[in-house]
Amino acid sequence: MFGQHPGDFYRQRTESSAPRASLHNLASPTPHPPPASSHALPGDSSPDGENTTAVPTPEDTSTSVSGVEGTWGERDVGGPVSHRMAMEDYEAMRRELSHLSQTQSRTSTKSGRPRFSRAQTSQSRRTNTSISRERRPSSESTHAEDLEAGDAERMAEKEEEFELGGFIKEGHFGRRTEGGQSAKKIGVVFKNLTVKGTGSTITTAKTLLDAVLGTFGPDLYRIISGFIPALQRHNAGETRTLINDFTGVVRDGEMMLVLGRPGSGCTTFLKVVANKRSEYADVAGEVTYGGISATEQNLRFRGEVNYNPEDDQHFPTLNVWQTLKFSLMTKTRKRHRSEIKIIIDALLRMFGIAHTSKTLVGNEYVRGISGGERKRVSIAETLATKSTVVCWDNSTRGLDSSTALDYANSLRIMTDVSDRTTLVTLYQAGEDIFKLMDKVLVIDEGRMMYQGPASEAKQYFIDLGFHCPDRQTTPDFLTSVTDPAQRIYREGFRFSAPKTPAEFEKVFRNSIAYKRVLEDVTEYETYLRDTDCQDAQQFKLSVQEQKSKTVTKTSSFTVSLWRQILACTAREFWLVFGDRPTLYTKIFIIVSNGLIVGSLFYDQPNSTEGTFTRGGTVFFSILFLGWLQLTELMKAVSGRVVIARHKDYAFYRPSAVVLARVLADFPLILVQVIIFGVLMYFMTNLDVDVSKFFIYELFVYLTTICITALYRMFAALSPTIDDAVRFSGTALNLLIIYTGYVIAKPELLRQKIWFGWLYYVNPVAYSFEGVLTSEFAGRVMECAPSQLVPQGPGVRREYQGCAQSGAQVGSTSVTGERYLSTTYDYSRSNLWRNFGVIIAYTCLYILVTVIGAELFQFTTGGGGALTFKKGAKKPLATGSKVADAEKGGDSGDSSVSSGQLQTENGHDSIPQTARSDEVFTWTDVEYSVPYGGSHRKLLNNVHGYVKPGVMIALMGASGAGKTTLLNTLSQRQTTGVVSGNMLADGRPPGKEFQRITGFVEQQDVHDGTSTIREAIEFSAILRQDRHIPKGEKLAYVQEIIDLLELGEIQDALISSLGVEQRKRVTIGVELAAKPSLLFLDEPTSGLDSQSAYSIVRFLRKLAHAGHGLVCTIHQPSSLLIQQFDMILALNPGGNTFYFGPVGENGAAVNQYFSQRGVVCPPQKNIAEFILETAIKGGKREDGKRLNWNEEWNTSQENKDLLDEISRINSEHSKLPAREVSTQYEYASPVWLQTTMLSRRMFTQHWRDPSYYYGKLFVAVIIGIFNGFTFYKLGNTVADLQDRMFTSFLVILIPPTVVNAVVPKFYQNLSLWTARENPSRIYNWFAFCTASVVTEIPISILSAVVYWLLWYWPTGLPTDSATAGYVFLMTVLFFLFQASWGQWICAFAPSFTVISNVLPFFFVMFSLFNGVVRPYAQLPVFWQAWMYHVNPATYWIGGVMAATLPSVDVRCAASEAAYFRPPPGSTCAQYASDFVTRAGRGYLVDPNGTSSGECGYCPYTTGAEYMATLNVAAGDKWRDFGVFLAFC
Repeated sequence: MFGQHPGDFYRQRTESSAPRASLHNLASPTPHPPPASSHALPGDSSPDGENTTAVPTPEDTSTSVSGVEGTWGERDVGGPVSHRMAMEDYEAMRRELSHLSQTQSRTSTKSGRPRFSRAQTSQSRRTNTSISRERRPSSESTHAEDLEAGDAERMAEKEEEFELGGFIKEGHFGRRTEGGQSAKKIGVVFKNLTVKGTGSTITTAKTLLDAVLGTFGPDLYRIISGFIPALQRHNAGETRTLINDFTGVVRDGEMMLVLGRPGSGCTTFLKVVANKRSEYADVAGEVTYGGISATEQNLRFRGEVNYNPEDDQHFPTLNVWQTLKFSLMTKTRKRHRSEIKIIIDALLRMFGIAHTSKTLVGNEYVRGISGGERKRVSIAETLATKSTVVCWDNSTRGLDSSTALDYANSLRIMTDVSDRTTLVTLYQAGEDIFKLMDKVLVIDEGRMMYQGPASEAKQYFIDLGFHCPDRQTTPDFLTSVTDPAQRIYREGFRFSAPKTPAEFEKVFRNSIAYKRVLEDVTEYETYLRDTDCQDAQQFKLSVQEQKSKTVTKTSSFTVSLWRQILACTAREFWLVFGDRPTLYTKIFIIVSNGLIVGSLFYDQPNSTEGTFTRGGTVFFSILFLGWLQLTELMKAVSGRVVIARHKDYAFYRPSAVVLARVLADFPLILVQVIIFGVLMYFMTNLDVDVSKFFIYELFVYLTTICITALYRMFAALSPTIDDAVRFSGTALNLLIIYTGYVIAKPELLRQKIWFGWLYYVNPVAYSFEGVLTSEFAGRVMECAPSQLVPQGPGVRREYQGCAQSGAQVGSTSVTGERYLSTTYDYSRSNLWRNFGVIIAYTCLYILVTVIGAELFQFTTGGGGALTFKKGAKKPLATGSKVADAEKGGDSGDSSVSSGQLQTENGHDSIPQTARSDEVFTWTDVEYSVPYGGSHRKLLNNVHGYVKPGVMIALMGASGAGKTTLLNTLSQRQTTGVVSGNMLADGRPPGKEFQRITGFVEQQDVHDGTSTIREAIEFSAILRQDRHIPKGEKLAYVQEIIDLLELGEIQDALISSLGVEQRKRVTIGVELAAKPSLLFLDEPTSGLDSQSAYSIVRFLRKLAHAGHGLVCTIHQPSSLLIQQFDMILALNPGGNTFYFGPVGENGAAVNQYFSQRGVVCPPQKNIAEFILETAIKGGKREDGKRLNWNEEWNTSQENKDLLDEISRINSEHSKLPAREVSTQYEYASPVWLQTTMLSRRMFTQHWRDPSYYYGKLFVAVIIGIFNGFTFYKLGNTVADLQDRMFTSFLVILIPPTVVNAVVPKFYQNLSLWTARENPSRIYNWFAFCTASVVTEIPISILSAVVYWLLWYWPTGLPTDSATAGYVFLMTVLFFLFQASWGQWICAFAPSFTVISNVLPFFFVMFSLFNGVVRPYAQLPVFWQAWMYHVNPATYWIGGVMAATLPSVDVRCAASEAAYFRPPPGSTCAQYASDFVTRAGRGYLVDPNGTSSGECGYCPYTTGAEYMATLNVAAGDKWRDFGVFLAFC
């Protein structure tokens, strides 16, 4: 059998084995004999019905082809995907493609390899299509609510009638030869493949102390060595073997199924075969692709060998059509672009998602398509790569069993027709899926237990001494053999059969099966040598022909860099306009801030009084839009996973994304600048001159682009979003300080020797100079009356001076040029030099970003290590189970990692709970949500009940409303309208219902920094009755941990656990509450078959202990479904079509459907039978189509159900009800809730140090720069202003700190909203209190660090009263900014909105406090209220009131206002009355005469300066109290 050509092997196997279901006929309600002129399709139903899913009547077998026989996708909209239908659509598509002068090859049999001689003729398909359409009922006669019988059929005509094989043969997924064969076909050979991962399987959690101590030690070395690989120490760490010496071959046209438990090495094997090696310590051995080495493949053909990951990562704000179009734009040369739309339509119809084409893809935060549909988008995107070798990693996760089979069938056809090489790993694979495979590889702990023909695998292990129970699928059997807790020995083989992975590997290597593997490898390599790698040569030629002419032969990409950039630019615009809330919020913030700040500086005077405020206007104009662009950080970091995958797919270079974002910035930022600039420029009375206006707009525009490029540079160089925010926030603060506005350029360069040099590397400084010199050019400013010196009776104008920098002696006007030259040392002649410098810095930032994007890839698959808390006792790592490097936490002994729950102790192993005889019933339950201006009904008259000790399986196709029903029954719906009767013991549920009801969510939402024990203890202490002693609760927790077999890893952090372990923890957390009723949403999703069976078997034990359980389930095996007592089956629209017992081997279910003419075959999985029957419907004896919803509603079984519910409610309502006074919505008192939650949050911040560390980092950096920039301040007027500014600069801290507070608070808020509040664990008061309390210690510590680094170097008063007061104010400020960020987050509707509104709050906080715009100059509107409600007003006022009054001011020579006294008068005689009346300042030279100059210094003490800012020395304790109230 080995050594045959794969096509011949597959054909012979098909002809000699039992027929299998096929994507294109699986949905047929009756078997169809193959045409006489063709071979039978491997998957066509057999006449005896062995593999037929439904058999209505024998008479229908020759002609019936239902219009809705089954769909690839959501069952609420699609029709069938059938080999015998859709030829009319296919012919129309072919004609259209021919018209476009595309590939003309017909769907013909490949010469020499009759792989697809099974296809029917076009005539037969057209005939069948006609029959199908004649039998479809008209839409007018269809019930409005019946989606499967009405809209579904119309959608079937439009969408689902698609013939995949023919479309592929047209050449749209790869070039084909003249003989109709695929021109791209290469097999994969792996010889002596060994993979090693880095690190131990067990690590210790890094704490805040570790992060602080490691700043200048290990962490610094790690960061530097990340940028300079030569510094990395090689072979210094521990390694572990993930794959051990694998040899084998997968030929073109073959499919290999890779089986193993999670952590066995399946994903590692697929990744290495797909040439994704970067995350592993070492890859030894050889992997070749049709004779092409792995090195050459990575350099030249990277996109031809792809890995499709288990997780679906996409840009959530793209819709489905955009996602697929983009992938094709980067994989289609220019002259074939017209074909893109046709291929997109084909992919959408092929996977039954055409109805979602304009719907956002979405993710866990952005609402979009369903999880199952998102999985199909991932599959379609991978197909769009047109790759030759594809590795699919658990791609059926989240799909129901029927949909999963459709998916596998599509892979089978594409493998056959396109000669692809396909490797697949699947969990819970059904028997029909297994029959589609050519080969199977079984792995355990990285060791090969079997490799060979799929048809021989089962017998191989049976011969070794293992027993396969009846109704257990072959994949389940093969996987169970790897698990000591699940394997079953044949009689007499218990001691002789292999037990450890090493023994299995040894036995296999000595077997004939392994020798055949080696012979197959040898034969394939001989074939390659004999043909001189002809397939590889043809492959290379075909790949080159697919490329654009401008792409070199050595490039992996299909299109040129420029076309990559254009495609990515188009995607950037799609992303922007797809996220409408963010776009609208951003526009609102720009407009509102433009109006607010424009009104702040409204109609500035043209006199000297407006000089300083004009500088503020220009400064804010330059920085604001750049400040707003901080939101780009999240986009840049969050999209890394998608970009990395696209790089592997050879869609584009990462640098293309960088440059595309720059191109997209040009129009987007231009719009922002125009809106903001027009508002600011004309409201603030800047010089109305066309050239000055365009210079203003040009510099603001260019500066915004420059700052955006700076942020993206930090994002490209930062491993996490926390790092990017920290560095970008710090950089923004330095840009603000060293612009030359807060501290003028001459002072920075001549006096601030510590950090003044930063002025030269600050692009904002050049922009500020450019705009300011343009604004003041040609301007002559009359001296403001308040600045004329002296003033009063007898003062003549010719003997006055102007107290304005740059004023000449005896002049009452100042030119703009002289003012700028004297104050800032600026010159208008530097305008275009400054413009060029900004461009240069922008190009530098973009260049560094491009280099960083190409060189650094921070996305990793994880280390696969369990992380334990400090001081915890860890399980021994020796001999531990090898974990997949990308599957976190699946390590340790098999009893730990595989999660097989033992049943030797039977029911006695279940802890005794508060057993309840309460019965929960529901009748006429309906649920609808707002949709398109009306309402859409998701549940429709659902009835049922659950008793103690009963397990109910809630089943249905994707989108049927299973999770919706669970949420409704558990009282967790927060939107929409719920109606119907839900009763507990015949009464409405009490206020404690949600607390005593367990709800196991599909997502496994937990605080990832908690250990397993801590999470279960937290739930037990807060959810069990308040009268139960704590010791008893903790003892119960120990029982739960022992029951779930989590003892060895009870101190492991939840974030490091594998999928199955997290699921057990989720169940444990709910069990800790001792619930009487337990709802579970997809508890087996993402698990392998053994883990799934283990979980369900454990649930069975819970039922025996007295719990009632309702559980949704997607892909139950025959063994698994037998664990349930009853099935509640839903059709799309929330319609019940069956509720009743399962029966022995599904007898009760079969009885119900067989009475209506549809019989389940003897070996058919009853769960799959139910789903497929509901989807396909059936026929009555009179030929009319069955409507299963109506069948159930009119059935005797439904009437009996309603009678039973009435009886239950009647009997149980007579039982004594619990007193309302003894019921508590929350089991524990508020104080206990608060203390427990506070302890958990403290632990969270300690074990996840990035948050606390970020706060300390900002305090240290800003403290150092602030303290040493204003080092040892003197007594001049400039120093006096610097004393004010050094206090004012504390406002630079909130933007960085609050941006860190918000995501952390939002994360905890989401956990509370999603799980812990619905479960009534703790209330809002406890949450808010704990959130505030946990901020206090780090805020105090950060304040102390900042105060020490800032206060003492600046030379502010050191007396204990002043220093102590400022210290208290500093502590309050750090407390305030934490609570402020939480307050903003609590009121915002979404994280997206929060990110965009933060700048609004920062602007109000920074500008309306009397510093940038003095109180006296504020517009009356803002002066009346905003100034007084701004917390910054009181903080800055209080600090100035404490630090400035005692300062004696001495003007520097350039700071005094000079004038000449009249002849014969001294300065004192002429101006002393003026000084007296002014009440402030002094004459520099009182005895000066008219022959010299009189100088007037405006301030004598700091108190006089404070008065101009509306601050008095006596206000400091008032300000302290007011600011304390804001905290």
